[in-house]
Amino acid sequence: MSSTPRGVRWITAGLLGVALCGCSSLTAGTGGDTGGSPSAGSAPDGPDVPAFAQDLERVCTDGLGYPGLPAYDRTKKTVHPAMLMNKPGDDWSQSEPSAGDFPKGWFLGYSDKPAEAELVVCVERTKATATGKVCDMEGDGGKPFKVRTYNTSYRLKVVEARTGEELYQHTGEARSDECPVYMLTSKGEDADKYYNEVRPRDFRENVRPYIAP
Repeated sequence: MSSTPRGVRWITAGLLGVALCGCSSLTAGTGGDTGGSPSAGSAPDGPDVPAFAQDLERVCTDGLGYPGLPAYDRTKKTVHPAMLMNKPGDDWSQSEPSAGDFPKGWFLGYSDKPAEAELVVCVERTKATATGKVCDMEGDGGKPFKVRTYNTSYRLKVVEARTGEELYQHTGEARSDECPVYMLTSKGEDADKYYNEVRPRDFRENVRPYIAP
């Protein structure tokens, strides 16, 4: 029987480890027009920088970088910190890989400043296909329910955070015929569907040449 953490209806594992860890991201609030005052992601006398991880969505979707971020120079043989952004559904959010998924320093965590990012790694689900498999699960209080599983296709991009330039793109599939050990769902998601998602360790070698050349 799976345990259910406080504040979560029921949980399941397997989502993009990170994206799929169900952790929420901070989103910059929006206010009314104050007549030319700077936005939350820019300084009054400096170039534009992201104030929140969610601000980096535009890097993934529109190739719009932030001029105030540190320059990326792949010729420098050092770790170039990246922000991992995940889109398993309608919205982008920051993901923090679990300890051991990547070497320390490769990805910024929830407590780090997004303005430290040199790169943005964008992982987006592009397609879901039913496997036909139905899994028996237990929810709150041991209440049984059934979950249908789906294989997914995904797109992975490595983008320079400062310029928005796409440095690398890869497409792949996440397939499995196993039932989840546990699940984590977010508000608005179907509680009877489980999506096999690419795991952080599955794309470690894809991003290594850019983050740790």
